[in-house]
Amino acid sequence: MPARDTLENETRRAVLRAAAGAMGVAAVGGTATAHKESTNGGTGDQFDGEQRNAAANTAVVGYHSAGGVGPASFSGQPAEPHYGGFSEFRVHDDLAFASVFSSRAETPDRGLAIFDVSDFTRAASKDDLETAEIGCLAFYRNENDAAAVMDVKLSDDGQYAFCSKQPVNALFDESDGSTGTDDHDGGADGAALEVVDVSDPGNPELVTQTTLSVWVLGPHNAWYHQIGGREFVFTAHGEDGVTGRINVFEFDRELGTLDHVNWWNYDSELGEPEVGTEGGAYYTHDVVVQDDPRYGIPILYDANWNAGVRILDASDPTDLVELGIFEMDRAHHAIPAPTLLGGKRVFVAGHETPASHEGQGYVRTDGESGHYYLVDADPLDAVIEGDAGPAYLGISTTLLEDGVEPASREAFDMYGGAVEDDGPTTELDHWILFESTDQTFEETPGFEHEAADDDWTYEGFDDFNLSAHNFDIDTDGTVVAGHYHAGTRFLQITDDFALEETGYSRVGPDVPEDATLGDLTTGTPFHWSAVIRNGVTFSGGINAGPQAIAHDGIDVGGDTPIDLEIEREADASLFTAGQTSQVRVHVDADEPVRVRDRIPVDWEVVAGDVTVEQLDGYRKVVTFDETVEEGTLRYYVEVPDDATDRYAVGPLEYARPTVESDYGGGVSANNRLWRKANGEVDISTVVGLET
Repeated sequence: MPARDTLENETRRAVLRAAAGAMGVAAVGGTATAHKESTNGGTGDQFDGEQRNAAANTAVVGYHSAGGVGPASFSGQPAEPHYGGFSEFRVHDDLAFASVFSSRAETPDRGLAIFDVSDFTRAASKDDLETAEIGCLAFYRNENDAAAVMDVKLSDDGQYAFCSKQPVNALFDESDGSTGTDDHDGGADGAALEVVDVSDPGNPELVTQTTLSVWVLGPHNAWYHQIGGREFVFTAHGEDGVTGRINVFEFDRELGTLDHVNWWNYDSELGEPEVGTEGGAYYTHDVVVQDDPRYGIPILYDANWNAGVRILDASDPTDLVELGIFEMDRAHHAIPAPTLLGGKRVFVAGHETPASHEGQGYVRTDGESGHYYLVDADPLDAVIEGDAGPAYLGISTTLLEDGVEPASREAFDMYGGAVEDDGPTTELDHWILFESTDQTFEETPGFEHEAADDDWTYEGFDDFNLSAHNFDIDTDGTVVAGHYHAGTRFLQITDDFALEETGYSRVGPDVPEDATLGDLTTGTPFHWSAVIRNGVTFSGGINAGPQAIAHDGIDVGGDTPIDLEIEREADASLFTAGQTSQVRVHVDADEPVRVRDRIPVDWEVVAGDVTVEQLDGYRKVVTFDETVEEGTLRYYVEVPDDATDRYAVGPLEYARPTVESDYGGGVSANNRLWRKANGEVDISTVVGLET
């Protein structure tokens, strides 16, 4: 049976099974914020319980309340809600995953919700969205009622989910001390990194749990990335002090294990004789790893709060090397564009604004809601090529307003000491919703309701009501941003590198107020994150569940999943020194694709219709010159003739013939870029001449 038919039928069968069993399936959870400077007191000032329906150039085309298993029309309407809150939302082809950080007695023990979004990711045009529907396939359970699943990330092949857990639910009076059910598939530890097998999305299963309570609050966020044919998970631990750092784990899917291999903050790392004291003084919030769109090497972007955005070479995860820094306060999230835009490497860095921090060491105007900065990262080139030391990418313009510098500069002294008032910056532009309390609702798109009511006056906000939050970037420079009660905002990186808003969706389903996370806000929308796939934006609603949003100016249908089966076959796995091996790659796809392989840097390709590119000191990329839909591709390699050693070959990658970038990916695992087929590599042993 063709690959596409197989996958579509499996997904549809899962939906039907879920729908049929929904009436007999107990809704099964966690809560938290664990964000820096959370007030934990009261429920905000202006927007609690307020449903909004403001939009520009957008339309909500799908919604699921996550009330229970089944399609939205059966178990996903606002009147049948999830009781509590969601956090991160991720999409891989036909499936989407929402981490659950609050799950009360009405819908207990939920840790992860799994959705079928194939109607949207496989839509050929916007016409197909008229009948599209989100379906809920399953809930992965959370055994610890006082722990929150704060974050979820996915393996490249979508077979595994990595869940970050923190023991913070009790802060919000969301846990009741009971489990609610007698059986669990999640782990019991409150501070942990969990690996979940989601290959059968209707039946997720725990693979392993690594207890991380030694790092106090546990991981707030994490990121998965394949490097050198191995799989790694990077966790961000947000506590100040010696526990505030990035931890690196290697995942072995055959053994089902996570091994801790490294940790990093900016003045310490595993293996050094002394642990520094400054690096743990800042809040390590989030981490993203991208195969760089210019050089192909894995580059890590660390949002390190008041220590700025730290950028690291992750080619060797056991020896992370800092490449540069962009200086800013409240570095909450930093996402590289998935491709070079206008020939330039850029990233966007965002704030999170818990409350007015004026007078607390932050330099900004009272009442502002957090910026998104567009930053030029091309100065990293000289560092990567070995021609310069770590690059100082400058200081955000908002930190230099009125000539005021940050309260402390210890984190940046290695980059040249104090910055002049008009100091250098590679910040290209920035965007903000509310600049200060001087800005009125009349001046802010999407707040017409508040502007029309004389009783509404913007006076800043408590907790996180109007804060910027998590976002995604597509290959054309579209930025989709979850902005809490301001909904989802659409920005465009223009040809002249400006950030321009092109639309927004401040539409909130009318869920019961007692189902929402009242200790933050009961308002809807309240969007934690937004991701874009196939021209459709999926917004993770904290209080109300996920939405699918179509934008008037964004085409649908150009980024549908590619269904294929792909396998490598070699002459042997044990070679004598200098031996030549034929490598065969078998492909069965639903459309023509390009294919490439990765081999060790000291292996030589001696024949085949291929193009070989060496990633300096890292790997070689072997790209077949012809496209294939069904058939076998071949190339020949000669293994080294010196010492005995073991080598990893792979993973295989595939792309459409019109692939938009040689490397890259960032957050968007879309099909306009190269995709890793799976996490599998072939391990070959070469017996050297001296043996």
